[in-house]
Amino acid sequence: MNSKLDNEEGPRALRFPGMLPLFICAWISCTAAGYAYEYTGENVSASLSGYLDSRAVYAFDRDTPKERPTTQLGLEFTSKVSTWSGSKILLRAVDDGTVKDPQNGRLFTEFDRIYQDKNPYVSPDEAYLDFYTGKVDFRLGIQKFAWGRLDEINPTDILNPEDFTQGGTNDEIDRKIGIPAVKTNVYSDIVNVEIAWIPRFVPYRLPTPEERWFPGVFKPPAFINVGPTVGDVPVTAQYRDIDLPGFTIENSEAGIRISKYIAGWDLSVSYFNGYDTMPVMDGPTDLTVELVDPLALDYALSLELAFEPVLHRMNVFGFDFTTTMGSFTIRGEYAYFQNKYYNRTLESVLRQEVTPARQEAIFDEFLRNYIDSGYTLTRQTFHIDPELNIRMDSMKYGLGVDYIYGDTSVSMQVIQEFIPDYDKNRPVYFNKNGLDTLVTVLFKQFFLQNTLDLNLRAAYDIEFKDYIIKPSLRYNFTNNLQGTIGLIILGGKYSDSLIGQYADNDEAYVQLRCSF
Repeated sequence: MNSKLDNEEGPRALRFPGMLPLFICAWISCTAAGYAYEYTGENVSASLSGYLDSRAVYAFDRDTPKERPTTQLGLEFTSKVSTWSGSKILLRAVDDGTVKDPQNGRLFTEFDRIYQDKNPYVSPDEAYLDFYTGKVDFRLGIQKFAWGRLDEINPTDILNPEDFTQGGTNDEIDRKIGIPAVKTNVYSDIVNVEIAWIPRFVPYRLPTPEERWFPGVFKPPAFINVGPTVGDVPVTAQYRDIDLPGFTIENSEAGIRISKYIAGWDLSVSYFNGYDTMPVMDGPTDLTVELVDPLALDYALSLELAFEPVLHRMNVFGFDFTTTMGSFTIRGEYAYFQNKYYNRTLESVLRQEVTPARQEAIFDEFLRNYIDSGYTLTRQTFHIDPELNIRMDSMKYGLGVDYIYGDTSVSMQVIQEFIPDYDKNRPVYFNKNGLDTLVTVLFKQFFLQNTLDLNLRAAYDIEFKDYIIKPSLRYNFTNNLQGTIGLIILGGKYSDSLIGQYADNDEAYVQLRCSF
C-alpha cells in the first residue's frame, strides 16, 4: 500500500473558489440569529444553535502543499427533561481545504482509522445522554473528558486522543476527539469521584503524507549513507492504517479521578489504564539487493519502510492542583507513565540495522542464492524488523501561573518531561538525553468594550531551541459575527523536534465565524 491510503472512490469535495466562503459567512451572519431555536415547556426544554466558520490560509513557504479555504458548519442540539435527564448532540460538517485528493468515500469520520482521507465529511464531536440522581450522575455516548489543570498541554488528560491534522497548532478543544464512553460522577461530602470506561480505543488522527501538516519525523530521508562500500542507499516509505485490538472487555480502557477541596486548594489524584494516545510507529523494512555488474559482483541496495501504527497499554498515575494567592492563580500537574513507548530516531535505527557486517552477511546469502539459481537471480529482497520504538517509564509535570488585571490577562507555564532511564545509544524523538522542557506564555488584552481582543501565544523548547509564536487579533462586528486575523510562526534547528519538524509551515490566516 502506498500513500494513497484508501482506494475507494468517493464524492468529490465541493470546491469554493478563493475567498467565497468568507463572504458567504458574512452574509449569513446578517440573518443567522433568526435561525436559533429554543423551546421551554413545563418539564422539557430544548435548544438548537450553531455556527458557520470559514478560514483561509496563506503559506509563506511556497514549496509546501497548498491549502484551499476550509468551511465548517456546526450544529448543537441540547435538551433537558425535568431534573433527571439531558442530552447533547454536536455535529460538524466540513469542507476541508487541507485534504489532498480524497479517496475515502464515506461521509462520517470513523473511530477505527488514523488517516481519514475524506472530504467533505461530517464529524459527530459529541453525542451523549445525561442522567442525574442527585448524588450520582451518568453520561453515556460520544464525549470529551477534561482532566488536569494546565492549558493546552495536560500530562494527566490522556483519555481523549487528538486530531493532529493541523500539526497541533490549533486549540486543544478543537484537537480533542470525542470518544464513545461511559462516565459516572459520584458526589459526597468526603470526595468527588469521576469514573470513565471506554469500551474500545479510538485512535488519534494524522494527515496523509501528501498534506502540509504530515509529521516530518515520519518522513524518511531520501538517502542514507551506510558506509564507503555502498555509499548512499535510496529510501522509500509506505504508510499503513492502524489495526485495532479486538472489541473485548480485556481491551477496554478505564480511569478514575478523585477530587477534594481543602483549605483553598482544589486537589485531584487520578489513575488510567489503557492505550497511549500519542503516535507510535513500527517500521518493517525491506532491503533489496540488486546485482549491477555480474562480472565484478557489483551490487546496489535500496530500502523500503512500511510505517504502521502500533498500540501499547500503559498505566498513568496523576496528581493536579489549583489555588489562588492574592491576584495570582497557581496550577500544577504531575503524571507518571508506566510502560510508555517512544519512537526512536529513524536515522539511528537505520544506521544500527544496515551495518557493514549486516550488509556483508546479506550479500553473502544473496551470492549463495545467485550461484544456486544458476546465475539467473539478480535481485532479492530481505525483510528486516527494526526496533523502531522502545519502552521507557517517564514523568511529565508542569506549573502554571495566571494573572488578571482589568482587561489584561497573562499566563505562564513550564512543562517538563523526564525519562530517568534514557538510553543515549538509542535516542528518541522529542526528548534530548532524558529531558524536554517547554515554556509557554499567553497574553490577552481587550479593547473597545471587549469588542476587540489581542491574543499572543508562544512556546519555547529549551532543549531543542525551537519555538512557536501565534499572535492574533479578533474583532466582534456584531453579536453574531467575529473576524480574526493571525500568524503562526514556527522555528527550530532540529527537524526531529516536536516543533522543528514543522519549521517550514509558517502561515498567515483570516477567519470569520457566524454564530446563531
